Amino acid sequence: MNSVLLSSMLCIAIIVVAALIGLVVILFRPARDKSNTTTGLSSATAKPARKDWKSWLPYFGIALILAIWTIWGAVFFLVVVWLMRQNPGVGSDLAVSENEKKTARRVYTWLFWSPLLTVPVFIIALISNYDSSVNGRVLAALIPLILHTPLLFGLTSKSAFIYRHTQQGILLIALRAGLASLAVAAGRNPEDGLWLFLLGNGGLWLFGSIWGRNQVNRGDCWLMRRKGEAIEVVAGGVGNFAPHVHLEKSREFVQRFKKDEAKAHALAAFRQGNREIKLQALWVLGVLEEVERF
Repeated sequence: MNSVLLSSMLCIAIIVVAALIGLVVILFRPARDKSNTTTGLSSATAKPARKDWKSWLPYFGIALILAIWTIWGAVFFLVVVWLMRQNPGVGSDLAVSENEKKTARRVYTWLFWSPLLTVPVFIIALISNYDSSVNGRVLAALIPLILHTPLLFGLTSKSAFIYRHTQQGILLIALRAGLASLAVAAGRNPEDGLWLFLLGNGGLWLFGSIWGRNQVNRGDCWLMRRKGEAIEVVAGGVGNFAPHVHLEKSREFVQRFKKDEAKAHALAAFRQGNREIKLQALWVLGVLEEVERF
């Protein structure tokens, strides 16, 4: 009986390690240089993603390997891959001001504090399903992900910086859920995977939250760099653009009801532009009710 259990655990370990190696190879393969000098977005971002089913073959292969172990793990893997392959819409804003940083920082604030809710739900679900099959235990480990669904609203943002940091948050949560699933499926007793959960999941919780938050504070994004997307860090509310670009950006921010950013770009256009641009910038400032203050 012990030899059968040992063989089963060894097979599970081989399957999971093979799947993880495949995922790491896909995520960390050298990024192609697809920079678009006009928008700063990669060509894959500036255009709708190709409906090329061949690009999904490696992921389906990993999912099939995972399905031998657990069908829920395979489905979860494909959902995460689909979310990570999404791109911001055409014309997404690449400017990174304090407003974008503040919003992106919330992703990692949630990642840091969410265990206060997700861990009790995880424990309750696990106690209810621990005597069930591997599929049942893995499903119990994935149930707390329901509490993370508000993060998906970040994928509706018109800011590429917020969009990509939301995806980074989703990836970190997925890795935490994957380790939790492996921990509960490692043996028949809760103690079998306890240390894996505490060290692995706990390490990802702490490292991921600090790592992501530090990137936001620097105006950086690992995923944007992997995608070959430019990051326009805004200093003092504006970047180093031509006067007519500042004017266009001020109008865009007016339409998006971002008064501070619109004002900053309109002021920059007024200071740097010719007479015609100054008049148009003055009109924007008038719309913002900033003429008297200016």
